[in-house]
Amino acid sequence: MELAEAATSPPFLGVVLLGSFARGEADALSDADFIVFAAEGHFEAAWAQRHRLHPRDASCWDYPRPPGDRDVAGHRWLTTDLVLFDGLIATLSGTRLADPMHVLVGDEALARQIVKRESITTAEEHERSDEVTLHEVEQLYGKLKLAVRDHRRRTSRPSV
Repeated sequence: MELAEAATSPPFLGVVLLGSFARGEADALSDADFIVFAAEGHFEAAWAQRHRLHPRDASCWDYPRPPGDRDVAGHRWLTTDLVLFDGLIATLSGTRLADPMHVLVGDEALARQIVKRESITTAEEHERSDEVTLHEVEQLYGKLKLAVRDHRRRTSRPSV
């Protein structure tokens, strides 16, 4: 079972797409940023079923819940064709999101239930990057993406 199918069955409510895909700025190397929402009071059950969200042959890793009582944690995977799925599993009360976002799977009413916040500033993003040590695969993937994008910029030829 994969993301779209798994995320519509209990304890999951649906998937909200974020990041470059939600902004319409994704390219061939973009990762897929998303949140899979779980029903209130069912975070633990959703977390226990997180591996239903991706193909069996994907390489996956987790980022644990933050201290406190927020129902949110990271679950990411890299497919065999090198696409990074950068996901969170959360309850509606466990997270706040900034626009743009798009309900990818689930009831459109899900978007109206999400607690909104302002976009994260560059300073906040930098501050948060110091809070979490990225998994080795994610670090190497990030370096690979930067190298490929740099190579494309240096070798691209102007259109005629």
